[in-house]
Amino acid sequence: MLLEQPKMSLRRSYANGYKYCSRCRVYYLTDSVRCPYCGILLRNSPRKKKSLRNTKVVKVPPEVEKEATTVEIAAKTT
Repeated sequence: MLLEQPKMSLRRSYANGYKYCSRCRVYYLTDSVRCPYCGILLRNSPRKKKSLRNTKVVKVPPEVEKEATTVEIAAKTT
C-alpha cells in the first residue's frame, strides 16, 4: 500500500484549506492537525492580520453611482 503524500503549496492560502508547518516552513493541504513529516501542530490561520495600508481604494464616478441606485432586480420564485 502506498501512502498518499499531502499536497504542498508555496502560496499562503489558509482560505483554500491549507495549513502551515512552522518547523518545515511549508503549507500542506491535509485534514490532519499535525505535520506528516515532523509531527508539530499545523497552523490553520495567520499569526497577524493583514494591514490595510497596501489596499487599493477605487473612486466610483458619480454617474455610475447614480445609475446603480436606479437599477431594479426582479426575482422569480417557483
